[in-house]
Amino acid sequence: MRRWTLAALTSLSVLGLAVPSPAAQVTVGSGSSLDLGTGSLDLGCADLSVAGSLSAGTAGFTQARDVTIDPTGLVNGNSAMLQVAGDWDNSGTFNAGTSTVQLVDGCGLASAVIAGDTTFANLDMTTTSGFLYTFTVGSTQTVTSSLALSGDTGNLLTIRSTVGGSEAFLNVQGTGSGDFVDVQDNDATGGNAITLGANSVKGSNTPGWLAGVLVPALGALGLALLTLALLRSGYRVLATGRGNPATR
Repeated sequence: MRRWTLAALTSLSVLGLAVPSPAAQVTVGSGSSLDLGTGSLDLGCADLSVAGSLSAGTAGFTQARDVTIDPTGLVNGNSAMLQVAGDWDNSGTFNAGTSTVQLVDGCGLASAVIAGDTTFANLDMTTTSGFLYTFTVGSTQTVTSSLALSGDTGNLLTIRSTVGGSEAFLNVQGTGSGDFVDVQDNDATGGNAITLGANSVKGSNTPGWLAGVLVPALGALGLALLTLALLRSGYRVLATGRGNPATR
């Protein structure tokens, strides 16, 4: 397996170049530090393992496969975009700053595991091909600013726990919404409600998730039934379509 040394990786980041796609793993070792500054890092579907210190700077990295923050590891998100196609495994320290962690399709994967407890500033989870994200049971993912979830027609973004019937937890302190999402065994009551669009599936064990409702267009029959209901409730329906309380 081909690995890149810290020195080589640092040189690439300073020059603003990308790590070539044959790389299988990029490691920031214990006691080492790497600051991307204004440079960006294209991992080319290599895994990223951080046992030392990594600062993502203003641009961050793209096309990471699995990202692992070891117990001794520190990742500063700064204001960057961190794009991940595979697992997010955090047993160290992640300082989000104002960064966005973007979980996306890529690297030939169809599923990923979100492990450990992480506080994100912004978390985007997006798929057009259909993707399964499994959250470690009992873990808590906190989002302080924005949680955005997006699937596609016939290819839902699926969220599950590693143990069926037992919850993982989402704590959204800012805003949380999504559509074309299929969620089960995830408790969001620790923070603000997560609102799902009408194309989503709200499964069991999902307190704190609000299901969307399709509102059909009213045809002639529907309008007639609505008019009758209003009349029975004591409202006159005027020609303008506006209702006023009936005089008794």
